[in-house]
Amino acid sequence: MGDIYELVLSVNIRADVTDDELAELRWHVGQGPRPERLPIGSDRYVETYPLGDPDDPDCEWEDAEVEPVFARRGAAWRVGGALVADLVARERPDGWALTVRQELHPDDFYRLRTLLDWLGGCSVGAPADGVESFVGYLRFHESTEIAPLVLVDGRIRVPEDVESHTPHWEDATP
Repeated sequence: MGDIYELVLSVNIRADVTDDELAELRWHVGQGPRPERLPIGSDRYVETYPLGDPDDPDCEWEDAEVEPVFARRGAAWRVGGALVADLVARERPDGWALTVRQELHPDDFYRLRTLLDWLGGCSVGAPADGVESFVGYLRFHESTEIAPLVLVDGRIRVPEDVESHTPHWEDATP
């Protein structure tokens, strides 16, 4: 568990997201139960573990449960400070405001990428014709250098060094 990253994210979300998408996002931030459907796609990648010898044709496999990405609360383990996530309604302009500070392991990066892809597409200012907007950062817990998360043209761009460090990152596209 030494490969811990700090994620800080602040995004304004349009009001036209569906109720199903909002239910999944609320689950991810710890504000509701897991919905039956996960339309954002958090369940597309699920880790599996062999129960026995994987080379045995009769080997059974166990699927890990999908977990919320932003639901941890309390004292951070490696980065110091508190782990938080909040999703609140915005009055003017309408929509939602999301703020997150979490510790993540690279094994969580697939689900993170899925959420970032969705958040980029439904963020206020997403279709901004090449205008970049800083929405947060990801940093290795022992580093003072941050890897900025930038919203541009409806996508939250992640730095190349983070992508190359995470083998599941390439699997994010359905």
